[in-house]
This record gives sequence, structure tokens and C-alpha cells, in this order.
Amino acid sequence: MSEKQGGNLSAEEQQFWNAVDTFIDAANKAVEDGDPGVIRSAAMYAAARYCAFNIASMSESRKDFLEDSEDSVRHLTSEFQKLLEENMADYGENYKVYLKADD
Repeated sequence: MSEKQGGNLSAEEQQFWNAVDTFIDAANKAVEDGDPGVIRSAAMYAAARYCAFNIASMSESRKDFLEDSEDSVRHLTSEFQKLLEENMADYGENYKVYLKADD
């Protein structure tokens, strides 16, 4: 389970962390037989594809979807940047714990 999980999570929070762990486990398994860069690109593509599907499926119409697309892309891009920056900082602070000691 992810480090951010604790004993007092709501059902929705637990569902979130379970899904995160499932996606990371799938990526880690895929990288056993593949190039890490390819797997990283595939994970980003899958996330983008799913987000587009999810937003389209929640739209009332194609017209609404197209009208909201720019705002949706801006929002998701901003959120991804924040999450990536947080995780990069976390790995920077915990590099020795997560990976290996500096040489």
C-alpha cells in the first residue's frame, strides 16, 4: 500500500489509494519485460486516454464536450504538474530510502 495511506481513510480515499497501487503494480510488472521509458510513456498515454473518455462520457453532448475541452485540458495539465512536482520532491528527499544510497 502507498505510504500516504493510513487507518482512518474514507471509503473513497481507500478506493483512490487501492487504484493508485493497482496502476503502479501494473507498471512495475510491465517494466520487468520492457523498457522503463516505454512503460512511462504508455502510462501517460493511458492516463490521458482514460481522462478524455471520462470527460466525454460525463458530457451532456458532443458540443458540450468540445466547448469544455480546453478548460479540461488546462485543469488536468495543472493537476498533473502539481502531482509530478510533489512526487519529484518526495523522491529527492527520500532517494536513499526509495532507491539507493548516493555513491
